[in-house]
Order: sequence, then structure tokens, then C-alpha cells
Amino acid sequence: TRCVLIEETQKPKNPPVSLASSLTHSFSHRRNSCLSQRASFGLVFQAPDAHQGSPKPPHEDSGDYTMNSGSCLSASTMAFPTITGSSVAMSAYSSSNASPANSMDTQKCFPKKQDKVKKRVIWGIEVAEELQWKGWELGKEITKNLVLKNLSLKIQKIKYRPPKTKFFFTVIPQPIFLSPGITLSLPIIFRPLEEKECVDQLWFEKAEGTFCVDLRATLPCHNLICPPSLQLPMCAIGDMAEAWFCLDNVGDLPTFFTWESPSPFQMLPTTGLLEPGQACRITVTFQPLTAIISDVQATCWYGEGSKQKSSIQLQAVAKRAQLLVSMKQKRPEDQDAEGIQKVLHFGSVAVGCTAERQIKLYNPSVVSAPFRIEVAPHMLAKDEAFSCPTAHGIVPPGEKKCVSVFFHPETLDVRTMDYLSVMPSGCASQTLLKVVGFCRGPDVSLQFYCVDFSWVNLGKRSEQSLWIENKSDCTAHFQFDIDCQESVFSIRPAFGTLVGKARVTLHCAFQPTHPIIYFRRVACFIHHQDPLFLDLIGTCHSDSTKPAILRPQHLAWYRTHLVRGLTLYPPDILGIMLREQKLEQDKNGALMIPTEDLEDIPAPQYPLIPPMTEYFVDGTNDMAIFPPPVSIEPVEVDFGACPRPKDPNPVPLCLMNYTKGKITVAWTRRADCPFWVTPNPCDVPPLKSTAMRLHFQPPHPNCLYAVELEAFAVYKVLRSYNNIEEDCTVCPSWCLRLRARGHSYCAGLEHHIPQYTLDAPKLFPAVPPSEPSYRSLLLTNTGSMLLTFNLAPRSSSDVSLRPSSGLVPPGAHQIFLISTYPKGTSWKQHVFYLQFNFCPQYLKEVTMQSREEPLQLKLDSCKSVFFKPTWVGCSSTSLFTFQNPSRLPREFEWRISQQHRKMLAVQPTRGIIQPNESLTLTWTFSPLEEIKYLFRVGMWVWEAGLPPNTKPPATTHYMLRLVGMGISSSLSAKEKELDFGNVLVNSEQTRVLVLLNDGNCTLYYRLFLEQCSPEAVGNGPLALQLDRTEGSMPPRSQDTICLTACPKHRSQYSWTINYSLLSHRDNKVGEKQELCHVSLMAVYPLLSILDICSMGSAEGITRKHLWHLFSLDLLNSYLERDPTSWELTYKVPTRHSTGQTPSVFTPLKLSFNFGAAPIDAPPSVVLLALKNSGVVPLDWAFLFPSDQQIDLELWAEQVEFDCTELQQMRVQDNCIFSVSPKAGSLSPGQDQMVEFKYSHLFIGTDRLPVLFKVSHGREILLNFIGVTVKLEQKYVHFTSTSHQFIPVPIGDTLPPRQIYELYNGGSVPVTYEIQTSILSQVQEKNFDHPIFCCLNPKGEIQPGTTALVFWIFSPIEAKTYMVDVPIHILGWNSAIIRFQGVGYDPHIMGDTAPFHNISSWDNSSIHSRLMVPGQNVFLSQSHISLGNIPVQSKCSRLLFLNNISKNETIVFVWQQKALDFGEVSVSPMRGKVAPEETIPFVVTLKASAHASFYSMDLVCKVYRQKLLTQYRKELQVWEDEKVRQEVEFTITDRKAKRRAYRTACEPVSKYRTLPPIKNQWCLNCPTSWNLKIAKEETRWPCPQPPSPGMLSLSLTARAHATDYFLANFSDFPRHSLHRELPKRRYPREESEAGEEESTDKWAPVSKQKQQLLTDCLTTIIRGLLEDKIFHEAVDRNLVEQMPYFCQFWNEQSARFMAQSSSLHLVPATSQSCNSSERTSRESLKWQWQQQLKVSLKEKQEQDEKEAISRLPAFVSLQEALLENMIQNILVEASRGEVVLTSRPRVIALPPLSVPRILTPDSLPAASPGPQQAEMPCSTEPTSTNCLQTPAPTPSDLQL
Repeated sequence: TRCVLIEETQKPKNPPVSLASSLTHSFSHRRNSCLSQRASFGLVFQAPDAHQGSPKPPHEDSGDYTMNSGSCLSASTMAFPTITGSSVAMSAYSSSNASPANSMDTQKCFPKKQDKVKKRVIWGIEVAEELQWKGWELGKEITKNLVLKNLSLKIQKIKYRPPKTKFFFTVIPQPIFLSPGITLSLPIIFRPLEEKECVDQLWFEKAEGTFCVDLRATLPCHNLICPPSLQLPMCAIGDMAEAWFCLDNVGDLPTFFTWESPSPFQMLPTTGLLEPGQACRITVTFQPLTAIISDVQATCWYGEGSKQKSSIQLQAVAKRAQLLVSMKQKRPEDQDAEGIQKVLHFGSVAVGCTAERQIKLYNPSVVSAPFRIEVAPHMLAKDEAFSCPTAHGIVPPGEKKCVSVFFHPETLDVRTMDYLSVMPSGCASQTLLKVVGFCRGPDVSLQFYCVDFSWVNLGKRSEQSLWIENKSDCTAHFQFDIDCQESVFSIRPAFGTLVGKARVTLHCAFQPTHPIIYFRRVACFIHHQDPLFLDLIGTCHSDSTKPAILRPQHLAWYRTHLVRGLTLYPPDILGIMLREQKLEQDKNGALMIPTEDLEDIPAPQYPLIPPMTEYFVDGTNDMAIFPPPVSIEPVEVDFGACPRPKDPNPVPLCLMNYTKGKITVAWTRRADCPFWVTPNPCDVPPLKSTAMRLHFQPPHPNCLYAVELEAFAVYKVLRSYNNIEEDCTVCPSWCLRLRARGHSYCAGLEHHIPQYTLDAPKLFPAVPPSEPSYRSLLLTNTGSMLLTFNLAPRSSSDVSLRPSSGLVPPGAHQIFLISTYPKGTSWKQHVFYLQFNFCPQYLKEVTMQSREEPLQLKLDSCKSVFFKPTWVGCSSTSLFTFQNPSRLPREFEWRISQQHRKMLAVQPTRGIIQPNESLTLTWTFSPLEEIKYLFRVGMWVWEAGLPPNTKPPATTHYMLRLVGMGISSSLSAKEKELDFGNVLVNSEQTRVLVLLNDGNCTLYYRLFLEQCSPEAVGNGPLALQLDRTEGSMPPRSQDTICLTACPKHRSQYSWTINYSLLSHRDNKVGEKQELCHVSLMAVYPLLSILDICSMGSAEGITRKHLWHLFSLDLLNSYLERDPTSWELTYKVPTRHSTGQTPSVFTPLKLSFNFGAAPIDAPPSVVLLALKNSGVVPLDWAFLFPSDQQIDLELWAEQVEFDCTELQQMRVQDNCIFSVSPKAGSLSPGQDQMVEFKYSHLFIGTDRLPVLFKVSHGREILLNFIGVTVKLEQKYVHFTSTSHQFIPVPIGDTLPPRQIYELYNGGSVPVTYEIQTSILSQVQEKNFDHPIFCCLNPKGEIQPGTTALVFWIFSPIEAKTYMVDVPIHILGWNSAIIRFQGVGYDPHIMGDTAPFHNISSWDNSSIHSRLMVPGQNVFLSQSHISLGNIPVQSKCSRLLFLNNISKNETIVFVWQQKALDFGEVSVSPMRGKVAPEETIPFVVTLKASAHASFYSMDLVCKVYRQKLLTQYRKELQVWEDEKVRQEVEFTITDRKAKRRAYRTACEPVSKYRTLPPIKNQWCLNCPTSWNLKIAKEETRWPCPQPPSPGMLSLSLTARAHATDYFLANFSDFPRHSLHRELPKRRYPREESEAGEEESTDKWAPVSKQKQQLLTDCLTTIIRGLLEDKIFHEAVDRNLVEQMPYFCQFWNEQSARFMAQSSSLHLVPATSQSCNSSERTSRESLKWQWQQQLKVSLKEKQEQDEKEAISRLPAFVSLQEALLENMIQNILVEASRGEVVLTSRPRVIALPPLSVPRILTPDSLPAASPGPQQAEMPCSTEPTSTNCLQTPAPTPSDLQL
């Protein structure tokens, strides 16, 4: 650290000078008028200062404006605001120390530039848009010229019409011809006749059109305009941003204005006056107090009564500034880490020097950050050693600023501390910086501390040298306290300056004047260091006198004798006492008083006396460590003014001898010294005194004199060495010093002016109580003359200054030592005066302060410490800060009672706190039980630095109150059950466990993880890891623990997390408590194949057959298993192979067989529906060999390839196999369609290995296989050489029909023939039972279609049957297929018997939705599986056809497919689907009477209605032309010209004849058609229908015999048996029905007979149902004759029967009690008869209903109604009209009415004759199916 000498000088501050621009001469008159008008507003113009110059005005053009000095602000941060709608130049700045000036002193007015007339160019004519007249007077015409300029290159002709109003007129209109570049001025005269605003137009006409110029005369008005908005710069909180804009007076009158602005904006000036045409600069200041976005409106009121206003939108953003404090050029002892207090160390600095260090302030915010730096307040500002000149400033955004901190110590060997606060503007948090420095002084030492000159003869001179060295690096000033001219000893140099690490040689001389012993102890003053002492000894011998020679050992003995009180005895007495053994010598040879044997007290030794104490306490001021043997009074004599020629009177002196021996005193006198003492020498008896006189005789006038006289007193016995018997009794001489001063200036003569510098401190150093405090002062004579000084008499008496007088030569310096005893803890001021040159006018007042440092510390005001509630067994801490306000270090100790030490602790318990240091203690509270604790702890403070085991002289203690509470609490988790969900195996997933501490205390916890399932194997890491297991949680808070799961196996994992609370007192762990449960399901990605569909050349392959060709059952089973470790070698698709055939890491292989097709046929397209059946997202990819190959350089590729590689390269290069897309991603439950395409480009079999990769899952090798055959070649594609029948139970009387499929992959029909003779051999071996039976062994297969071969497998034993059956393809090869079947015993297998399990395709594709690319229509399901159904049942399914197009109407047609057994129907068969509409349809299967398997594909063709409409139109035109050509012929005349031929043909038709239609399928054309037609005529083809889109719907089912179904299935009531009603068949249907019934059991009966019989029976039955006579006859037959026991009728039995009847009829009693009994009986009998009739009628009606309900027609009607109801509900649900899952509503029904009692009057009269029950006519119900949609006409769909 460098030392800098800082000179504090106060320079006069110049007052702020206002800036103003010079005004031009042309505007001087106008300026004076403006100033005179604004005089009332106090707008004063001030000229610029001559020293400042004339700055440029804000604008280029000079103007009239005023500017006050208050508006001159420092622009520390320049910014440019944004103003909308104005182009006025403006400036803005932000400054924290700028304050807005007075609102009346900031107005700047200047004339606004005249607005240019806006012009436009119309058809080459430049003309003004508008002419305005302002400032007009009534009756005074004003003329303005309208300028027309031709900017085109041709002559322009213009006409104009005069204005219409009477106010404007011009010259007589006449045509104007303007040449190019010519300008014409047309005068327009305005004649004001009325005081109102006038508006008119002047119209011009040109050939291109007309245009006009507006004429406007406005009245004088007030009008002030300002920009609509003003964006101020971004500003920090507590800072100020400024911007300005111009307020223009565009009116015609002088206008006063007043601004209203919301806080925190302020407008300057707030009020003012603007002349017409003038503009005023308005300054906007923004001083935010909070971080806000301000968008407010400021309003300017002006006009008459301030009723008009102009507004401006003020926008500004205030942000909170942030400052980061760091240290520049860090040192090892600095502390700059986050979270702890920053400490800036200055290290050790030399006293009086200044060290500088810098701190960096970084502003990371986007606004300027104003800041303030404050030093912590002190009790005394003069004691501040640290300073920061930068009290405030601004740090621009994103920049750094360095601030200097200075350390200027003035107190030696003191560690100084202070605190700086860096406070950003606003409410941002401040940074407290601790600054530490140590003050070091010079370290000066002497080579020797004793110079022994031995003995010298009188009149001789002896010299010796030694050096003085400064070991420190700071400058040291030294001075020896000796007047070398007036002493026998001299030191050269006697004063000087030692720089750091310097050494100076001192020359000491000894020139005695008397033959005596000489000894003088000379003090060496060092500024800022304790003095050093140099002992000078020597002995002078004369011819007659030879005293004993003084040696350094005599000095050591003398100091020992001084302590022991033996120095007051002369050597002769000491010798006698030594001989008499009253004295003895110690081991060092010094004398001592003998001690008694019983006492073992050591002899006193000379103590170590501090240099300052030794110097000040020397006996001259009535204070001495040891009593002086000899003294002289006074020690200082001032003769004052002694002008010549009169000499002053001598001053008497008194010399006292306190010894017990006679002494001789000899004064040293220089020959030319003006001061001398008489008598010299003289003897003084023991314990006596003598008088002496001091004489002064100045030799020169007007001179200053000051000397120090010395005298040496010595025992007279020492004048001869013969008098000394023992060497130890020799005593050195005593040096007496006398300071004398005086001057010879005459009265009234002015003394010369002193020139000096005085380095005087302001404070005394801090010392313990009752101890003196010392400081040093440095006086330097900077003049060229002598400088005398002395302490003025009126100085404070409580300070002691040494030396108090003296003389300083020019260029020399004088070091003072000052001492005082501080008293009292309050600061005391000490004032003393130094008088220079004996002149009272030259006084220097020096003020210093001192105090007794109090033994106290500054604690917090409350003196209390509160602990937060603490868990019992844990600990909590609280901080307590106290400060040492004194300047001395203090030692403190906290004393806690023994009973509280287990609950209370403090750190540190004992220590030292430095001056001005703030120390923070940490109290730790550890409760033992759940109670409230109150402690009182004392702190003892005493003075630091005492020796060990020393009791401090004074102590102070403080009591501190501590309050705490022990409570119990627990830890909990926010989620008791934390589920990771589904996690991929070998992947990582993280979840956050939130811990809650709902208690009121801090908890320290430790977590334990236990795996519940599966059981952990070995000591390996668990699948779940915690980022940390220990921590602490404040009260009412939450903490997060990161859990990372990485399962290695597919399983259900579960863990339990427990916790234990930790105790910091004894490091114990509490009991484990359950915290939460964690679970996860480790899974692999699961992909499954839902559905498959074929298109193109493979369209004829059924879905079931295609499912087996692609081995999808095996593929799905592979995908369900876990992958092996080899398969996970590459978890994602990776290029890893360098060859054409990549290495395979999976053992799983299967084939994708695309079937066969002829060459050049359309590609075989297969669509697969992939679904993510798992619970995690997955990525899949089909990797061709080229996708796995690493791209190599040409030189690294393989040159030779084998046949397999060449074949694969041909397949890949020609894209024979393609997959689109080749890769994808699927979310859980999501499905995707993948298209596989096989192009038939080459004849033969194509193969390609493709790797199917599921990322992080299975890896399966797929062999793509496809066959391409020649044209006209027969080819039947056999999937395999074996076929497995569905297992059939033994004993089944009606075994099911099973299907075997044959696909014709060629281009010609083929005929197959199955050799059934082999089946007969199997039958013979099995007891002549037909085990295998083929129902259609012969048949034909069309190209591209599949033939269904029906088989019946009927086992008789529970075993496996197999047979090899040859299948011959006529004209082609034959194949031997092995058919296998398994028979099983259902009684043994029970529930495990396989009933219906065709393939997994049955269930997986039920809910799939396979969309063909490019089609906007799809089915809600692509597959229907009816499962197990009974024979002769009807099963229906509701599906939907969806049209997702937004503008295309779709027409659909279902292709009806006839079955060999059973019937499948779709309703409706055709219809239209509007855009974004859904159409329901029903698929119904009517099973036949035979048990069989059903597997079929229904095809729906979909067309775009727009294309169908266009096709119908083209077809109609084609048919019309066909009809015309059929009836028209042409006779060709070869001789006629071609043109004539065409002319003759023209009248035949209105349109040109189209080419004739040629039927290309007609092979035998009539001969008459063979007409020779011109060769150039071409055929006109028939329009082709649009190609439809195909939607395929698969249906599978298995029909069982009724008995078998009832025995094995429980859902028989869910099925309805199909009962066919007789219906009239149309002739078109008869042929079809005949073919269907040909295989029925009534085959011998003809169809006509069957229909005739059905019609006759139907007519008869319907006639009987409608014949009433037949009904009555039937009723009579049903009524039995009255049995015998019914004849015994009585009243009681009838009453009992009536009461038990269901009608609950009560017989009515007679109203009159007095009626006769007979009448009552007759009435009761009649009532019973009526009741019996009603009962019989109800029973009859019930029988009729039961009979009707058994009728097939009624059952079918019921079924149709229920089916339509259910379908309607489902359709409404699909449209969102009904919510099936909503809660049903409860409807309250009305109460049931009690039937009233029937009376004879109320009952109708019974009609005679038998009762006739009317039977309802059995009519066929009309279908009300809502599923029917408007179907297009057959002509619409006829393709």
C-alpha cells in the first residue's frame, strides 16, 4: 500500500452559472416585447458568465427564450425518450442528485418555425392543399396567391371555377396554359363581411379530371398543441428521469397555460404565457418511489377561463435497482463470499499515510442505479480513520464503477475497524462492508545504547560513532534532546529524517571541561514512537586530578543501588559499610542489604520503566520514580526582552543536595555563550543547598537566544581514584539541565514572522484508567531564520509538554512529547498555546481531546434474546450483537450457571472485542421438556491485554434475558402415497417429495429408504435414490427432496420412506417414523397390432387370411414379452453396421408375406394399425439394412458382394418394399396407420430383412416376402403346408363348418380340386366315421380373389387327427396340405375347453379405426366380432360412418355379399353423408341352422358427390350422342371435296358431330356397319365412373347348436331366434331365393308350389282372425258346462268369492235402514251378477293377449320396436343429444285413485246376447327405423 500525503485545502466554490444562448439582432425587439409581457410571471433572462463562454443554443436557429440557473442540471446519464406524433428534438437525463427547479423559473420560449405550406402533385401540377387566412379584420381585403407549377414535360391546360361563397373571389376564369416548369400565381382575395369562419373551395378542371383547393379563413382562437404521448427513460426507484417536449401555440392569441400532472410526474414550468407562434419547452420529471409502470395523462388547461385542454400521455417504467458489491484486487484476508459479511482489509499502514483500496459496484439491472455510501456514525467524528470521498453516485445499467476507500491512521499500534453502508436508491437492501486496518509506526533503533569514552585528558576531544536505523518502511523523524553547543557531549546529526529501511551514522564527541566523571542519559525523540535513551559516559583526567574511570558496569550497579536506596551514600561510606558487613554483594557484584535467614525475599532489581514514563517522570515536575539526589530550581528561565546596552539582572538559582555526601558541581560553559552560571565550580555539603546566579548578556541586538545549560554533580570523594576501595561503590555523576531564553529586540520592533508546520494530533491515545496518555508533535521550521518556541502560560495545566521551550534552526524540526492523565468518561478538551519568537502575536493554539475509556459495551436496546419454539431434543439458535464503543479492546466472558448449561450455550463464550467492532454471538437453545424457559445470563467485561492469571482491576457485567419454548412436532409428507406411475425400465425419472413442517419449530431430520417389493437382491443400489437424506426445515415451511427412480426390471416397485429427528445436543437419532410410500410400475413399451387391411393387388385377400400371412398373432405375442439384454444393445435406432447385412441382436424372426400378383400389377398395399397398448410413450421404427449401415468413405466400402447382398441391394434401390412412415411416436392409447407397399416390378420372389425396433423395447426381425408372377400364368398362393382346424369336442352331433382359404395370385382364373379319397381312408380307420369332410372339393377361383373351402371336422376321440390332402390346380402344380384337428372331451377339460379362439385379431381389432390415406371417411369400427352365438339367431351391431371433410358430401354404397349359409345385411345399404356428419347403420347377421364359423369382409364404396354429379352429366351427354349416332348414318362421296362434305353435314345437327362410338367388346358386328370412314376420325370413349374409396368391415362369429349353446354358455337369453315371416317376393328375387333354397330339405318341392301354399295359408289364417262368428264359436267351445258343485250356491259363498276377487268390490248397502229384507237381497244378488260378468270378461281378454303374444308377427313387431328404440337412443347419444351416463331424473307420479264402488246406476246396461271380444287385426308393422337415410336413386349409383 502506498503512502500519499494529502493536503487538505479549501477552495472557494464558484456559484452555478446559468447557460443562455446569444440572441440575434433581428429578434432583439421582439425579445424585449416578450420579456415585458412576461414580467408579471417572473421569467427573467440572465446573460451567461464571461468565464463560461457562450454555449450553443438547443436549436440550430437562434430564437427567443429564457433560462434560469435553477434548470441547469448535471446530465450524468443521457437518454432519448420517444414521443409519438412529433418530430421535435428533445433530451432527457437521469440523475440522483438533481432536483427540479422552481416551476416559474424553467420556461424556455422560442419562436416556432413557420410551417411550410403542404403541397401535392396532381396530374403533373404542383399546388397547395389549402390556403388559410388568419388575423383578418372586418372590411379589409386580404389577397393570397395560389401557385400552380407544371412539373410534367408537356403543356398543361387548366380551367378553374370561381369560389361559390361571397367571401372569396378571384380573377375572371379563363383557360390556363402552363408550359413545362412554368409557375403561375393565381390571386385569391378574401373579403371578410361577417365575423365567422369561412370555408370554400376552388375547383380546377383538366382532361384527366377535376381537383380542388380548400380556402379557409379562421377566427382568432386559443390553440395549444403538444405531442400525444411521451416515453420517458426507464428509471430506478429513488432516482429521477427527465424528458422534454415542445408546447406550441398555433393559435392567434397570447395564451396562458397551466399543467396538471399526476404523481410521480412533474411538469416544469407549471404555468406560463405563450405568444402566437411561440413554443415552450416543457420538462417532465419522473421520480418514482415504487417499482411501477406508469401510463398516466397530463392535462394542459388554457383559453378563456381555462376551459380548453390539451393532453399528453406520459409513459414511464420504474424498476428496482440492484448493486453487487465486490472488491478489486482481492487479498487473502478479504472476505467477499456470498452469505457472510464482506470484509475489506487494508493491512498495515504507516501512521500519517493514506492507503487506498477500491470496491467494485456492479449494476446488473436495466436501469441506472443511484447509490449512497455512508460511514457508520461515531461518537467523535475526529476519530474517523476511514473515509470515502464518493458519498453518492450512479452506476449505469450493466456497467461497473470503482469507488475508492481511504485509510488514514493516526494512532499507533491500533487495529481500526469501521463499517461502510452501500445503499442503492429506493428500498433495496443495503450492503454492509466492514473495513479493517492496522496502524504501524516507525521502528527506529540504535546500534548501541551506551557510548563509553573511557578517560580523556583535560582539553582533549574523543569521538565515537554509531548508527541509527529505521527498520520500518515508513518515514521516521528523530531528534536528540541535547544542546550540542552547550554540552561536553555532542551528537552529529542531532536531528534528521529516516526513510523506510534506512540507516544513518551518528558521530558522538566528548570534550570535557573539568576533571570529573561525566554521565548523561540523552533522550532521542522519534515522531510516532516512544523515545530512545543513549547513555554517554566518560572520565576526564588532569595532571593533578585523576578520578576513578567510569565504566558501563558502574551504570548497571548504579541503577541497582538506586532501587535499593544506596545511591544517597557516598562511595567511602559504602566501602566502610561493606567492610563492616552491613552491606554485601549479590551475584552481579552490586551492593545489597543483608537479609535474615528466615526471610527469603530477593533483593530488589531495577524495573523496566516505559520510555515515556522515564522521560516525563524525572523529578522536574514534582513527580519522580526515584527521589533525585541533586536538583536545581528553576529549571527554565526566561529573561524576556533585554535590549542593549543595559544588561539584565542575574536570576538566582537554588541547588539542593539530598545525598549524605559532599558533592562538587561543575557547569559547562561555551566561550561565546550569552548565558552562564556563577559560581562555577562549587561544593555543596551533604543535605544542604547553595545559591547560584544565572547571567544573560546578549552580544547582538535584535536577536533571539535560547540555550540549554548543563552541570554535572559528583561526589567529591570520587575526584581521586585512590579514595575508592571497592569498585562497586563508584557512583556516576548527575547531569543538571537549565533552559534559558531571551531576546534583544527593542520595544516596538516587530519580530520576524515564523514560518512553520505543526503536525499535531487531535486526540490522545486511549489508555486504561489512571494511566497517562502520550502523543508526539512535530514542529518544522520551514523558514530561513531561527525559530524559538515556548509554552504560553495560559495553556491547560493538565497537559505536560516537553520540551516546553527551545530553538529550531532553519530547516530543522522539533519533536514534542505531550502527556496528560485522562479523567472522566466524557471527552475533555485540552488547549495549549505555543508562542513563537518571543512575540505574543505569534501564538499557535493546539486543541486535543482525551477521555478515560469507559469499561462498557453497547448491547441491543432490549437486552433480550428470543428463541423460536424448539423441538424437544433439538436445538435452535439466535443471534445477539453487541458493540465496543470504546477505543480499547475489551475482554468478555459469558457465565452460564451449571444447571442451565445443558439447555443453553453461547459461541464464543469468551473473547476479545476490538474497538468499534460489532460482534455477533450465536446462542443455542436445547429444551429438555415442553415448557417455557426463561434464563438470565451475565456477561463480565474487563480490560483486555492483562497478563494471565491476573485479576482485572475493574469489571463490568451485563444481564441478558433469554426466552425460549420447548415443543413437540413431527414431519409429514404432502403426498402420503407418491406414485411415479409407469416408468420405462432402465430409464430415469424424477419426482419431488414435498416435506411439510406444520409445527412451530425447526426440525432436523434424517430419511431412511426401505424397499418393500420386489425384495432387494445383494448390496447393489436401490432402484430409488434420494438426492439428500438429511436436512432442516424451518417452522411452517416445506422442503423438497428429489427422488430419482431407475428400475432395472419390469415389476411393481414399492418403497417406504421413514424419518428420524436429529438432536444436535447429543447427536442422537430419534425413533423411525413412517413418512410416505413410494410406488412405481416398471414397464417396457408395449406395441400391438390392432387391424390389417389390404388394397391394390392384395385387395382380394381376406383380412383373416392377411392376418395369418403377416403372422400378426406371433408378432403380438413377441411384442408382449420382455426384451432380452441383447435386444437392448442399442436402445434406440442406431447406425452400427459397416456391411450390407447388419448384425442381428434378436432371436425373434417372422415373415410378412405380401402374397402374389402378376407383374406390372398395381402395388400390393397393406395397412397396419399400430397401437400403443402400454402406459408409456414409445418410439418405433422399421429399419431397412441401409438404415442400419454406417456411411463409409468410398475407399472403405466392400467391393465384392454375395448373392443375398446383391438381391437386397436390388430390392432397396428399386424400392420394391416400402414402409410409410418408417418411424413414429405413439402416446399411450394412441394408434397409427402404417402403409406397407410391395411393387411388382420383377418376376420372382423378393425378400428383404427389415428390423422392427421399439425404442427401449423389443427388436424383431421381419422378413418381407412377395411373389410376382408372369402374365397369363396360374398361381395359387399357399400360405403354408399345414392347416390347423379349430378344436372340436367329441360327441358333437353337429360339428361346425370350418373354412380353408385359397388365394389366386395370378391373372387368370384357376380351378382347384381336392382329392377326397384320402379322407375315405381316414374314415375307414375311425369306425367308418367321417372325421374330415370337405363340402366343396371343387371350385373356381377368380384372379385376385379368395376361395372359401368348407370343411367339417368331427372327432370321435380326444386326440389329434391329421391327414395329408393333395390339392390339385388344374393346369398348374399341386400341393399337399396337412390338415390337423384336435378333439377334446368337454367333460374332462371343463371350463378350459376352447370354444371360440380364431385369432387375436378377433378382439384386438374390434375397437380399431383404420383410416385409408387420402380418405375423409372412416368407420367407427373396422371389425365386428359377434363371438359365440346360437344357430338361427339374429345379431345386430350399430356402427357409424363418419365424414370428417368440411365441404365434401360423400355417397356410400354397401356391396351385398351372398353367403353360402346364413345372411348378412346392412341397413341402410346406400346413402349420403353431409360434411362433418355421422351416419349410423346396422349390420345384422342371421345365422343358419348349421353350426359353423362365419368370417367375411363387407365392402363399402364411397364416392364424392361432386364427382358423381359430373359423371352423370358426362354420361347423359354420351348417351344422347349414342342415340343420335345409332339412327344417323353418312354416305361418303369420294369425289366430293372434303369441305363440301362438311357443309352437307352441318344442317343435320346444331352441334358438331362427335366421333362414332365403337363397342370394343362387340366381336361380331353386323356387315352393314362396315362403312369406310375417314382414318382421321377417332373413337369417342364412354365416360368412366369415378374410382371409389373402399371401406372394409370384417365380421366374425361362431354359431353353436342350441343344445350345445345352452349347455356351455349362459347368455342365451340375450339372443333372439330368427323367425322369418312370409313375405311377397318380387320376380327379381325369386330366382335368388330359388338358388338359396336349393340346398334346403324341401328341395323336391318347386318354388311355385311353395309360394302358392304359403299364400293360401296366410289368407285363411287372416280371414279366421277377422271372422267374428268364428271367434264366438271358439268362445262357446271354451266355456264348460256348469259343474255339479256350482249348483249349490248360497249367499255366504257368493259373498266370500266377491271379497276375494281382484276387483275389491264392496257390496253397497241400502241407504234406508227400514227397507225390507227382500229388496236388500235382490239388490245384492244383482251386484254379484255384474261382478261375475266383469271377471269373466277380464279373464277372456287376458287369454286373448297371451294368444296374440305367442304369434310370430307380434314377436317380430316387439323386437323391431325395441331394436329401433335402442338404436335411436344410441344415435342420439352419439350426436350428443343424450348423455347416457348422466344421473336419471326422478319424476313424482300422481297418487293412485281408489276405485269407487259400482252401483247399478253407474254400470251400463248389459246388451243381450253373448259377449264378443274384438280381436285386433294382425297387420305387418310399418318400419319406423330412424337409421334410414335419404338414399340416392338407382340411376345415381348405376356405375
